[in-house]
Amino acid sequence: MSAEFYAKLATLVLFDLLAALAFFILLIPLSMVKKASYAVMKRNFKSYFSNPTGYVFLALFVLLTSMAAFWPHEFFNANLANLNELNSQITLIMLIFIPTITMGLWADEKRLGTDELLLTLPATDFDIVIGKYLAAVSVFSVSLIFSQLCNFLVLDALSLGSLDAGLFITTYIGYWFIGLTMIALGMVASFMTNNLTLGFVLGILVNAPFVLLQYSDAFVTQNEWVGFLSEASMGKQFADFGRGVISISSLAYFLMMSVVGIYLAMVLIGRRHWLGGKDGESLLGHYMVRATCLLVIAFASTLFFVINDIRWDYTENGTSSLLPQTKQLVRNLTTDQPVRIEAFVSGSVPKNYAQTKLDLINYLNEFRALSGSKINVVIHDGLEPFSETADIARETYGIEPRELISQQRGALAQEEVILGAAVQRGLEKVVIPFFDNGVPVEYELVRSIGTVSEKKRKRLGVLQSDAQLFGGIQQNAMGGYQNIPPQQIITELEKQYDVIEVDPTSAIDPNSYDVLLAVQPSSLTPPAMKNFLDAVKAGIPTAIFDDPAPTLMGQATPIGQDKRNPFPGRRPPEQKGDIRQLWDLLHVSMPGKQLPTDRYYQPSIVWQDYNPEVRLRNLGAITKEYVFADRFTPGAPEYETLNNTVDVTQDLRQMLFLFAGAIKKQPGYPKSMTFTPLVTTGTKIGTITLQDLTSARQDQRRMEAKRQPAYGPNGGAPSPFVLAALIQGTPPSVAENAAKAETSADAEAKDAEKKDGEEANDAETDANKPAKTDGAINVALVSDIDLLHSVFVQLRAQSADSSEMQIDNTNFLLNLIDKLAGDDEYIPIRSRSEPIARLGLMERLTDSAKTQSDRALRDAALSAEAQQEQLDKELQKPLEDLTRKINTLQARANQGGEISLRERQEIQSLQLEYAQREADVENKKRAALQKIQANAQREQERITRELNREILSYQNQVKTLAVALPPIPPIIIGIVVFVLRRLKEREGLSKDRIVK
Repeated sequence: MSAEFYAKLATLVLFDLLAALAFFILLIPLSMVKKASYAVMKRNFKSYFSNPTGYVFLALFVLLTSMAAFWPHEFFNANLANLNELNSQITLIMLIFIPTITMGLWADEKRLGTDELLLTLPATDFDIVIGKYLAAVSVFSVSLIFSQLCNFLVLDALSLGSLDAGLFITTYIGYWFIGLTMIALGMVASFMTNNLTLGFVLGILVNAPFVLLQYSDAFVTQNEWVGFLSEASMGKQFADFGRGVISISSLAYFLMMSVVGIYLAMVLIGRRHWLGGKDGESLLGHYMVRATCLLVIAFASTLFFVINDIRWDYTENGTSSLLPQTKQLVRNLTTDQPVRIEAFVSGSVPKNYAQTKLDLINYLNEFRALSGSKINVVIHDGLEPFSETADIARETYGIEPRELISQQRGALAQEEVILGAAVQRGLEKVVIPFFDNGVPVEYELVRSIGTVSEKKRKRLGVLQSDAQLFGGIQQNAMGGYQNIPPQQIITELEKQYDVIEVDPTSAIDPNSYDVLLAVQPSSLTPPAMKNFLDAVKAGIPTAIFDDPAPTLMGQATPIGQDKRNPFPGRRPPEQKGDIRQLWDLLHVSMPGKQLPTDRYYQPSIVWQDYNPEVRLRNLGAITKEYVFADRFTPGAPEYETLNNTVDVTQDLRQMLFLFAGAIKKQPGYPKSMTFTPLVTTGTKIGTITLQDLTSARQDQRRMEAKRQPAYGPNGGAPSPFVLAALIQGTPPSVAENAAKAETSADAEAKDAEKKDGEEANDAETDANKPAKTDGAINVALVSDIDLLHSVFVQLRAQSADSSEMQIDNTNFLLNLIDKLAGDDEYIPIRSRSEPIARLGLMERLTDSAKTQSDRALRDAALSAEAQQEQLDKELQKPLEDLTRKINTLQARANQGGEISLRERQEIQSLQLEYAQREADVENKKRAALQKIQANAQREQERITRELNREILSYQNQVKTLAVALPPIPPIIIGIVVFVLRRLKEREGLSKDRIVK
């Protein structure tokens, strides 16, 4: 057991002790002022636990809660260390358990005839009712503590100590408030009859409506009524507690319901006073009016707190609350119309989308509570693809069910999942057709809210270049033409910016764009390069991505190569501008060289001996030129490979650069400029030229020989390469131009003073124009363009699962654009990653099984390769003997020796025999290979089946222990109580009077 476990257990026990202490403190004035109430409470409480039957019910409650929490396969499917499965069933469990406590509160008194004794005590009806109520609450609290401790031990063991104690405690606080309400309503049923069975049934019937309202969509078709009725259910009001949030509105709901139940019980116990007899006057109407008024007050009070809700998030990482930046954005909304968010959510989702669904519901409830009248939230939860509401989502908003493949109980299952939302304000509308599990839900929602609320979005200019981000047509190697699809990053940017394609062959107006995105500007022609440099000098914030060896985006021209000729044979390709003009402006360079025979400068390609993705290490396509940057890169600098001092990269997890170059400051870097590395390598690094990489790419040994390792001073560790940097400030050349422009402006202004006032003003305006356009630069330079490819956008969309690759290339670009545009409020929201604890024990067992399975699969593959090699040797041996004989005879002929006719015939015969045997060998080899491959395929399928069986066996063992062990403690205590009670009954009795 770790220290963290004992700390969390101590927190839980301390909370229980404080709750018990608060309860006992409340009992002190009760025992002094309301002695009858205290006596009734004490009597009922002791009678329940002095009987072994009470412990049986307690053990049954613990068993039911454990089964609901851990037995469903969805618990392992979701892989989250919480009580979501129990949360969905707790009201149904209590609908059965609470009546077992309340059925005898008054019915038992009537049955035994002790009710008259209680009613003749010097006590009011309130004293009797509150005493009974507190006794039932005490019994239920003890039952809940047993369930709490048992489930805590199970969950903490399954999560390997990462359990969120705050979430767990608030969940049980919610259970307690459900119990308070159900006990109050169950007492009403008990005061209506003197039959225990009927009291039990009535207890269920009284509480059932408030439980079943949660499933109102099963018997109500109008969406408005479904939402209203479900919100009035205990399950919906408990939902905040199940997410780790305590809200005033939920507390008000349960407390008001409890007050109404206690009052109705008081009315029923006092009916001997007001019901009237033959000559008495009935006050039934009077009390009905009073009860109705109380219901109206309770409803109004609850509604008031719903509108003016206050919420506290007690989860450890604040996973159920919005970030401060999000709250500020919502509070700053200046819209004259409310924003409406309508979400459509399936009842069940695959394991890797469980966290996404949980986040979506959490954050929507937080938006609802935070914004008041600014944001209206409607959640359609528990949808089936064929439901009427799903049809509305499809027809009105285009939100279609998405077919997802998941693994359930060792088998692949395909299911349709609805997980989308529509955000609209007036005629403005943004539809999120599906919440991918790699994109933070909070970010998707707040960005959509901002989009429909803002009247004007910032303008992003995307430079036209060979990268063709908007798509296009290119000639392929076979002579034909192929379509280049638009990159998905453009669609992603269009969700936030007005994205405009910029033609660099014309002058770029600095006032037309808030930020520029230039991808592979080294492919620009000289006139276009000049216009682009002028735009950078003018101070337009610019993100520059330039690559010495584009791979995924192969349509782009490498820095050191000629532009591709769109019309080969007709005219020569266009010349490119000198990219070193841009580097000189920024006072940076890329390590490389330019031979006399080279037309363009050839930057070197960076390699790094580090691959954190174990599953990719054996793939030949993943070479050292795939440069990973994360928090664990060997030899990372003090600020780590992902700079944690800059908001662009501080929350990123991992980035991947493909065949990137390096960026370094030129000697004598000006003090008027800053160079901030954003992404760097480790120290196990080096370079390779594009020519060597291309020529040796198919030969790993040769490529390894071509790689040049980097060394530091005196052969020590080298300085890491910079892959991306933020460059800001005023270059000396621009400063000189600005000074000249200012001098010219002053001269023109002095000349203008000689003219009249109007002409002087015009002259001053014209003179100031150069000073506006030439100023400080604000540039981000990145030495790879492949990280913009659509594959990384897709990978980001489905990278939430810790078992999958988590590449943040897309987040890096979006953060970078926001930073340059001065629109950085979304950066901390976009990079938020705070998943709740997972079932670490199951992941460890599963990973262990997968490791053994991978080893077995690798052994099977190696065995198949060995069989193929052995087969080749056996089949090739006769051919080698024939080849040797033929070569011997031919060698004699080549050396001038005489060859007889018989020998010539023998050579021809051997050659014919060789051809026939070669054909036989190929046929035998083909058949043998098919057999080997079939056997290997069967072996792989067998290993996979064994893996699935082993994983399912682990799950079954865990769920059996999780369900079987918790009821044992109350059963043991019940047995001890029974034995002690029997021993106490025998005290003072003679042996001959004891019945055996």
